[in-house]
Amino acid sequence: MAEEHSHTPSTGKHLAVAIILNAVIFIVEFVGGVLTNSLALISDSLHNLSDFFALILSYIALRVVQWKSNPEKSYGYVRVEIFVAFINATTLVLIGMYLIYQGVQRFAHPEPIAGGWMLIIAIVGFVVNTAATLLLKTHSHHDLNMKSAYLHLLTDAVESLAVVVVAGIIAWKDWRILDPIVSIAIGLFIIRSAWSIVAETVHILTEGTPKGIDLDEVAAYLQSFPGVESVHHLHIWGLSSKMRALSVHLVVQDQLISSGNKISSKLEHELEHRFGINHPTFQLESSGCGNQGIVVEFHPTHEKH
Repeated sequence: MAEEHSHTPSTGKHLAVAIILNAVIFIVEFVGGVLTNSLALISDSLHNLSDFFALILSYIALRVVQWKSNPEKSYGYVRVEIFVAFINATTLVLIGMYLIYQGVQRFAHPEPIAGGWMLIIAIVGFVVNTAATLLLKTHSHHDLNMKSAYLHLLTDAVESLAVVVVAGIIAWKDWRILDPIVSIAIGLFIIRSAWSIVAETVHILTEGTPKGIDLDEVAAYLQSFPGVESVHHLHIWGLSSKMRALSVHLVVQDQLISSGNKISSKLEHELEHRFGINHPTFQLESSGCGNQGIVVEFHPTHEKH
């Protein structure tokens, strides 16, 4: 069963606009950070620069996953979204670590900051970041690729708000020590936000059972299905955030192929309805094939020369 892509034409357009806005934010905040000597602004601008490239990757992935399957890529390119999401989220973690390091360095040696100009630039950055985030909010539920892109922009918006608050306090009280403190806080927030996507993408890439699916529960359901005598060699994994695959050996009574096909067709419908598994493969057998465990450990054989 082929995966149905839920992307609309507006998804690509909104992502393209978000890319442009990110480029603008980077230029404004980086120049402003250098002129005002604000580490918080420079940190936010570097994060926006990483987001600029991350969003470009997301835009490319949005197009690539829609390419049709071919003899070399029989599943198509649906897993590209997972690779892109992994790269984006990993980049966020590295950026977060860098910001923490720079914040600690500046914390030990606070420097004068032009608070007034910092506040103005921070407000501009917050407004533009918020606009870019809202553009992708409705698309963030489609797949991990768009979710990671949305997370990039959401963290930017939150960071920009924090920078606005700190800039206001620095302009008012000249508490310059807050500049590196907020930089460290931003780094910690980024790492915490991105880590869940890193973990989820690694889980998918290592063929883990999709989140929310209990393999034993699926096995019990298959075994209780009318016409099925026993179940073994059951595997469930995710090809992408939306495409869930299953392969299993089902022991049934010796019967016509057409009768066995009725069992497969009904199971295919029920598995998608009950568990969201939309790419099942069944091997029907009239007797067991060796090891009858639900999950059978695979030991590759070595070729003899």
